[in-house]
Amino acid sequence: MRPDRRPKFYRFDALTDALLSRDFQVHTLWTDGKGTVREVLQKASDRKVREIAFTEHARHTSTYYPEFFAEIDREAEDFPDLTVYRGFEVKITDFDGNLDISDDMRAKAEIILASVHSFPLRDGSGVISPKTVDASEATRTERDLSLGAIRAGKGDVMSHPGGMSMRFHGGFPLEYYEELLDAIRDTDMAFEFNHSYHAPILPELVALVRQYNPLVSIGSDVHDLDTMGRCRDALQDLLRK
Repeated sequence: MRPDRRPKFYRFDALTDALLSRDFQVHTLWTDGKGTVREVLQKASDRKVREIAFTEHARHTSTYYPEFFAEIDREAEDFPDLTVYRGFEVKITDFDGNLDISDDMRAKAEIILASVHSFPLRDGSGVISPKTVDASEATRTERDLSLGAIRAGKGDVMSHPGGMSMRFHGGFPLEYYEELLDAIRDTDMAFEFNHSYHAPILPELVALVRQYNPLVSIGSDVHDLDTMGRCRDALQDLLRK
């Protein structure tokens, strides 16, 4: 029987090299990643990442996860050097911070990442792609969706904050990051450093996070196995300077 456990998050000013040695956004062939569960575990062990979280993409209608979780449990037995968590990355569905996740999924998950992907329309009539609106509207919408998720507190991690604006419009205003950090710092929700999205602005983002000192999650957003541990490595390099 798997013990009931959830990852512990730490404030930025408490981070050490050991506490940075984790990767809490990992995807596999079960959705859009390129490695099997076992290959991910082997790569984490080889890279000396101490803790990982499998956070597969899911919707409230998803049915695959019992088999997925069983595979994680089975394969993780061969990697006693790793602490392994199971969970999901799910979409923020509205400006009130609701998430696309079922009650059963929530009950079985050890970590839930709340992320902005498609943009729900403010009147509730549908969703649009972030790339179909201009940069100003995209950044405001992503900020407001993220603030809703932080205030609702239905996820453990605010995943790749600003990421859709970064990807499709080349940036997310630092003052909007400050709004998110101000909102999240007194909550139990962690702010994610996501190497896939934040690498171009990581020094500036680290400076802001240092100022607000929220709980922090480390995520390389692993889809390709070779990216395992990249967020840890980048942050360790920055914090040693």
